Amino acid sequence: MDARLIDYLDYLAAVRGLSPKTVEVYRRDLARYEVFLEGIDLDEAGASDIRAFAGSQVMEKRAPASVNRCLSAVRGFYRYRLKFHSEAKDPAREIENIPTNRSLPSFLFEDETGQFLDSIVGDGFCDLRDRALLETMYSTGCRISELCGMQFSRLSAGVDSVRVKGKGAKERLVFLCESAQKAIRRYLPYRTALMKRLGVEEHDRVFVNAKGKPLTTRGAEKIVEKRRLHAGIQKHLTPHTFRHSFATHLVAAGADMRVVQEMLGHSSISTTQMYAHVDMERLRRVYEQAHPHGSKNK
Repeated sequence: MDARLIDYLDYLAAVRGLSPKTVEVYRRDLARYEVFLEGIDLDEAGASDIRAFAGSQVMEKRAPASVNRCLSAVRGFYRYRLKFHSEAKDPAREIENIPTNRSLPSFLFEDETGQFLDSIVGDGFCDLRDRALLETMYSTGCRISELCGMQFSRLSAGVDSVRVKGKGAKERLVFLCESAQKAIRRYLPYRTALMKRLGVEEHDRVFVNAKGKPLTTRGAEKIVEKRRLHAGIQKHLTPHTFRHSFATHLVAAGADMRVVQEMLGHSSISTTQMYAHVDMERLRRVYEQAHPHGSKNK
């Protein structure tokens, strides 16, 4: 790989603080771009070359979101070159993303969420941990990586808030509702007892697996799937479904979009705006209360 691309990737990791996984995705996308140029110097490529690159990705039947991610990587590289190398140019400045048919995120309705959480019962370690994990997912809207990385040292004294580290190593404060607080308090003594019984050295992670080791994102995904099957829910659920549900319910209840953006840790408001859909029942209630001939005004 060209040394200039390597410098940019090092910058993303060391200065921007992007995760190794994100940097690796950028590396693959930029490698595709380098191969496509076939000997054209990176600093000599023009807008037409970048558009042709995007077209080649479409012809390979890559998803629009994947093509746009490649374009984002290329734009970021040239912005970096322009910022730190005055002789460089930015041929990607005018390049736009290709159109996408963005689907709305899947989510659970409020009653479905309640039924799902209430289906997790029992006094064993796994039951209490799973309830605490899923209550926290829904209460905070955290990414699963943020939940698995949650630390005791970042929990408030009252267990009503916690600082989490999100994308780009950015920290934010998230809040724990009463049911999440209760679930965590019930779970923690069992966590402590498990660690002592197994002789596992104490660490700072809140959520652990049955061996006392920090819970992984894959482990959390398996918990969600196991609990979905146990609850008899037909919808496809992932940890991210609870993040979507958190945001959807806040927006439907009238929360300010900027506030939701902050709670989710989105860098752009446009990402948050996809949650501005409302369910038809709420729309019907607003209509009945506001329209002169609505049933509530009769």
